Amino acid sequence: MKMILALLFTLLVLPTAHAQSAGPNGGMLAGKAGHETELVVTPTELTVYIIDHGKAHSTKGVSLRAIVQQGGKSTTVPLVNVDNKKLVGKLDAPVGAGAIVVVTGKDDHGDVVTARYSVK
Repeated sequence: MKMILALLFTLLVLPTAHAQSAGPNGGMLAGKAGHETELVVTPTELTVYIIDHGKAHSTKGVSLRAIVQQGGKSTTVPLVNVDNKKLVGKLDAPVGAGAIVVVTGKDDHGDVVTARYSVK
């Protein structure tokens, strides 16, 4: 009985433990507290912000790309620096609910940046 209750508790808590919080630009946050990336998805583009301790950080020298996985296919979206404030990539088709977006690359210090998002 204890085993069943523990399993039920785990199943109830698990989805909230992996919920993505909203960033200052209305997107999804991923990464470690203090050093995060924020992904904003629109029908025509992906926008990534670098968030440092809750505030937008310059994207000067940051090199990232996004890999969109949906419908059994993977598409690479190059992200281009815009005014040293954000990185933007144009989409060939809208990203649907259930898609996975993985952002990977390097920050301005040469450190590896990796973030995984589940689009809702």
